[in-house]
Amino acid sequence: SYSRKDIAFAQKIVDTLATQKLDTWIDWKSIPKGEDWEQEIYQGIEAADAFLFLISPDSVASEMCNKEINHSVENGKRILPIVLRNTDLKIIHPEISKRNWIYCRGDQDDFNAAIKQIRETIHTDYEWLKYHTNLQVKALEWRRRKDHSRLLRGRELQEAEQKLAMLEKKDPQPTNIQRQYALESRRRESRTKNTIFTVGVIVIVALALLSLFAFNQKILADDNAATAQANADIVLARQLSAQAQIIFSYKDSKQQVAVLLAIQSMHMFPTGASAQILQDNTLARPIARMTYSDNATFAFSPDGKYVAWGGCGQRDSNRSCTQGVTRVWELDTKKEISRMTHDNSVSSIVFSPDGKHIASSSGTAVRIWETATGREIARMTHDNSVDSLAFNPNGRYIASGGGTTASVWEAATGIEVARTTHDGGISSVAFSPDNKYLLWGGDDGTVHVWEFDTGKEVARMTHDGGVNSVAFSPDGKYVVSGSYDNTARVWEVDTGKEIARMTHDWGVISVAFSPNGRYVVSGSSDYTARVWETITGKEIARMMHDGSITFATFSPDGKYVVSGGCDQYALNGSFCISGSSRMWNFYTEKEIARMTHDNQVNSVAFSPNGKYIVSGGGTTASVWETATSKEIASMAHNDNVVSVAFSPDGQYVVSGSWDGTARVWEVGTGKEIARTKHDGSLIAVAFSPDGRYVVSGGYDNTVRVWESFTGKEIARMTHDDSISSVTFSPDGNFVVSGSYDKTVRVWEIDTGKEVARMTHDGGVNSVVVSPDGRYVASGEGDWEHTARVWKTTTGKEIARMTHDDSVVSVAFSPDGNYVVSGSWDGTARMWETTTGKEIGRVTHDGWVNSAVFSPDGKYVASGGKDNTVRIWESATGEEIARMTHNSFVNSVAFSPDGRYVVSGSADGTARVWIYRPEDLIADACTRVTRNLTRAEWKRYIGTALPYQAVCPNLPIEPEFFLPPQTP
Repeated sequence: SYSRKDIAFAQKIVDTLATQKLDTWIDWKSIPKGEDWEQEIYQGIEAADAFLFLISPDSVASEMCNKEINHSVENGKRILPIVLRNTDLKIIHPEISKRNWIYCRGDQDDFNAAIKQIRETIHTDYEWLKYHTNLQVKALEWRRRKDHSRLLRGRELQEAEQKLAMLEKKDPQPTNIQRQYALESRRRESRTKNTIFTVGVIVIVALALLSLFAFNQKILADDNAATAQANADIVLARQLSAQAQIIFSYKDSKQQVAVLLAIQSMHMFPTGASAQILQDNTLARPIARMTYSDNATFAFSPDGKYVAWGGCGQRDSNRSCTQGVTRVWELDTKKEISRMTHDNSVSSIVFSPDGKHIASSSGTAVRIWETATGREIARMTHDNSVDSLAFNPNGRYIASGGGTTASVWEAATGIEVARTTHDGGISSVAFSPDNKYLLWGGDDGTVHVWEFDTGKEVARMTHDGGVNSVAFSPDGKYVVSGSYDNTARVWEVDTGKEIARMTHDWGVISVAFSPNGRYVVSGSSDYTARVWETITGKEIARMMHDGSITFATFSPDGKYVVSGGCDQYALNGSFCISGSSRMWNFYTEKEIARMTHDNQVNSVAFSPNGKYIVSGGGTTASVWETATSKEIASMAHNDNVVSVAFSPDGQYVVSGSWDGTARVWEVGTGKEIARTKHDGSLIAVAFSPDGRYVVSGGYDNTVRVWESFTGKEIARMTHDDSISSVTFSPDGNFVVSGSYDKTVRVWEIDTGKEVARMTHDGGVNSVVVSPDGRYVASGEGDWEHTARVWKTTTGKEIARMTHDDSVVSVAFSPDGNYVVSGSWDGTARMWETTTGKEIGRVTHDGWVNSAVFSPDGKYVASGGKDNTVRIWESATGEEIARMTHNSFVNSVAFSPDGRYVVSGSADGTARVWIYRPEDLIADACTRVTRNLTRAEWKRYIGTALPYQAVCPNLPIEPEFFLPPQTP
């Protein structure tokens, strides 16, 4: 992808790549005349192994170039950004800015070196790259043609399932359409019995056999039964972890099973793979649940403080509802504040715009209540059972729809002020934002817009099937409707003219506008929720469930879509036995949260602040937290965050960024407390031992000490080149700094006087003082790739440790006996402080930029160019947790109590995470809603362990089920 102004340079790159036996697809030579050029470009991207984006001011500003980037991301392409001309970093597409760039700027850079780097990047893991492209092309062809003969079968399907399940570290990543393709292929191949996990079992058995073989000799030779059992537990734990990875990779209705297997694996033997599942787990946390004896309905108050839900509260011996009930709960306290009763089951609930009143319907009755007290304000009687209620925007009136009539009532008195009739049943009603119009849709396929003041019909629009859902756009200019005729349509209110038509494969059940009105989301019986451009009807996102979707809407900020429906039907297909609500980032089509029900989800809603989701399925309505990440807080700079540190009390984090600022944040809230600014980009920050001060260093060659909570500068010291690392002495009286001027210097804070200097052969990347203050460790990059230990008072070198590339990070263990160093050779290594003897190492998939010990010395955290933070046991080198950023990780640090790790990344964020196995397990057990069933236990664990609770806070399935007694 390139700007036309760069066509000459693009031609040079294409010609040179051709000499390297790399075929290129480019629009000036690859599109036949008369073809739809935009679609041809998209198809060219889809068929390509890699996507080269030539960065220049013109290309980053080009709408078409940005569309091409989006399409390459959607299709999971390996993206290579190539810089032709420098441009404003702030306007570069985020998918380009977060990747490693190849520089090819005319006379500034070596053209041949750039071509070599392009070739090497493309050929990295080329076998997977080719497979990914071929699978994507097949999947897209299947989706476009809807041809089941194109699905995978036999060994080809097994190979796809195995690759998609086991390649989470690969670039490019598997795409949603590839996973859907494999999933549908497996479903088609196994009609009568769900054997989606056959390949998983084969892989798992192989893994188990390999693990058993690896441990067999040790177990046979070891007479200690406890050791033998421990080894057997490790084998089983790894087997469960492998099963969990395969199930989890499909992101289908069995995600909860995958999480439970990962938890059980972590109980037995923590591994990075199982921890990754618990970190990536998208199951939302339920915070409240109400059970009724039939379908439940619900609504949030406009301020998000309350949730109201209603249904049948009491039945007689014939199962007839004798009392309906509406309950109002305060979300923060999870306490019921009021309760209102009806004579029959409650079918619909809505809050007034100011939240002071609730309207509820039961049969033909509509009642208005005071929210806080439950006192009845007004009562209205409809001609038919009421299916839909809506307050007008100022709360003076309420509309009810049911049977063949729609009525408008005065909310304060219950007096009917308007009525209209319809030839078919009315399914949905809504007021326009400006109060001028009332909208309703009917079973006869018509959509009506009615002028509220005059009672005059101003527009009538027609579908070819019954209308299920209608909504006004936020500006009131348009209406969207969804119908059994498989379409969602956008209409102009004033004229009734159809503006856009969006087509599903089956009936459209739910429609909604985005908050800005630019998009429409539709949910359909074809298992998909889709996002469309309002005016053009162009599809821009598709999210797939495992069954029919009954409801879809946008979050209040417009960033997310939530959809709900049925995931699994009974064998005869007559009823739903498992449903879910799912939250999606519709820009990426990625699922980010899931809420599970034991029945079909009929309705879903966001709280006004977006913090909660309420969903109703079967006889239950549940409220869930939308936050799913094990991230505790996220703090944003305007550029790459390169250094982070906790305050000694763990309540605050300081972060330093290339935006030239160091900022202090409150951990619990992510609130910024103070900031200071250098004259250039920052590189390093640290808190003083008492937390009162922060030291920062940067490209302006200065080391500055400032007050933590005011940002006031109290000292400044100067090197001869940029500062790479800063730290305080344990007593807080001195600052130690490392610089690219090849020196480590010790400074007295009160006077700013230099009291000691240590000299390297190259630039110094990192410095740290031992806990007792006796030693300084430093890491060097340019020449000998060494980490060195020095006597603080004399500057004498006492140990030297060597890596294979630049050493960019050093840290002491809490007892001072060990040093951990991180290097661009891809390793973090642990050494004895006084001898320099290496005693262990761990490996990343790229540069290690930061490594540090936990406060108790049990763990090492490392972060690197592979975008990950990894936690390792210091004694064994076993990885126990992994967290992922959107770009490479520059800095990591533990909280003083060791519970959290903070990471700073080139994605512009500093994030705080949980990582300990016990904390990940505890968190995961708050997100699942059940334990493994006995059948699931038998299938995955067998007789290796007796059936038990994976999560002790949840009940287990009883051993026997007794039939109910006949009266």
